[in-house]
Amino acid sequence: MKLNQAPDVILNLFDELLATTSMNPTTEQVKSFVLEHFSPPGSELINWTPTDWKANPTFLQSIADPGLRLWARDLHDLWKVLGREMIDDVATNPTLYSLIAVEHPVIVPGGRFRELYYWDTYWVIRGLLISDMASTVRDILQNLLGFVETYGFVPNGARNYYSRRSHPPFLIAMVKEYYDTTADKQFIEDNLATLEKEYSFWMSQRNVTVDGHLLNRYASSVDQPRPESYREDKAFIKELPQKEGEELMKHITSACESGWDFSSRWAGPSYDSQNHVIGQLATRDVVPVDLNSLLSLCERSMSEFYQLIGNDAKSALFNDRYKARVEAIESVLWNEEKGSYFDYIVSTKQHHRKYYASNFNPLWTKCFPSSVNRTDREARMHTYLLANGILSYPGGIPTSLENSGEQWDFPNAWPPLVHMIIEGLATSDFPELQDEAFIQAEKWIHGNYKAYVKTGAMFEKYDVTESEGVPGSGGEYDVQTGFGWTNGVVLSFLDRYGSSLTT
Repeated sequence: MKLNQAPDVILNLFDELLATTSMNPTTEQVKSFVLEHFSPPGSELINWTPTDWKANPTFLQSIADPGLRLWARDLHDLWKVLGREMIDDVATNPTLYSLIAVEHPVIVPGGRFRELYYWDTYWVIRGLLISDMASTVRDILQNLLGFVETYGFVPNGARNYYSRRSHPPFLIAMVKEYYDTTADKQFIEDNLATLEKEYSFWMSQRNVTVDGHLLNRYASSVDQPRPESYREDKAFIKELPQKEGEELMKHITSACESGWDFSSRWAGPSYDSQNHVIGQLATRDVVPVDLNSLLSLCERSMSEFYQLIGNDAKSALFNDRYKARVEAIESVLWNEEKGSYFDYIVSTKQHHRKYYASNFNPLWTKCFPSSVNRTDREARMHTYLLANGILSYPGGIPTSLENSGEQWDFPNAWPPLVHMIIEGLATSDFPELQDEAFIQAEKWIHGNYKAYVKTGAMFEKYDVTESEGVPGSGGEYDVQTGFGWTNGVVLSFLDRYGSSLTT
């Protein structure tokens, strides 16, 4: 909520309220104070229709089923609903706002998420490119690149209380999607130095060495309660000694940086289902499969970008880094016995041998060293998924098999995780995996479509135990509608399989 006066003025007024109430104001007095001195939530943003939006994007023509085509048109229309532009005052009077000013309008996730979020934006961009909206994508990328120039990395989201932690680093992948669609070589040349700056942040501030291999982890150093979840965090640490509370907060904010806030995954193999996940978090002790797989994609893409502009030396440098990372992933994160990648726990020097959807990120990035037969490796990973029943749920691919009550655990399926696994299967050279990809995409589309027909809404997550597209649950807030990455994932599947899918 925007402050209606300067911060120090409002603080002084609040001190006066505390003084007149013997440090014990009533709930109603606090509510009245907030309503008097702050503007309503969202008042710093106005609705915005993207200038390159058009009524009949090309991809609609390839969707054979009339019901799915009508749905796809509705999702395309939602870009106008989710478009936001900041009022000029955000830049003019930044101390009155938590929102970080950006140059261009944005597409927001939806619901309580009124601002730009980092990794959400990758799937928003995938959807926008399918909708023939490359100009909007370019502007969104410029906003993110501006964050890197200001902070050295892209914050979790466009609020100043997110400015000390990041999110899964998808910016380079976003730029690659934009280039692959537009062939805008000048954009690559103009922004390579900024992309390298973000990459350097991860390599210098989020690195970890395991058996001589340089890998990466989520490692926020913020040791205080999150401003956006202050009440919850104070409750988590109130019984702890100060140093233990500060250490827990580092793990909590690191889990937020991962995008998986929260999950039993970050408690590691010692997770006790009888106790609350949050108090067991040890995120900074984990070397994540998905982060390192994603960074391999970044390194491979940077090598391609530098080759594109004729800088052979830098291209070779990033290719060498890519090769070193895939060897490290193979050595540290692959488990030959189980036929799966697993997160690595630094303190115990062991794998976290439980299923999490993130273990299968290498299916998507194809980060296999040259010594590994790609088809054989993908087939082994598929076998693991089948053997553990991961692909048999009626409502999609589960995030985990742990029912912890947290939102990044069972029974929730999250669109980005579902998308990466299915796209990873679809891009295999192995026909059986391609067939599996279609089966899983068809299931996901049917569930999302049924939910939309019934409720008129797209949800941020879904329940895998239900085939009718029931929204997911758990965590710190109610399930949200909108929803940017859900729409992008559905449009991606309809773009790939639209000629074959039916309602």
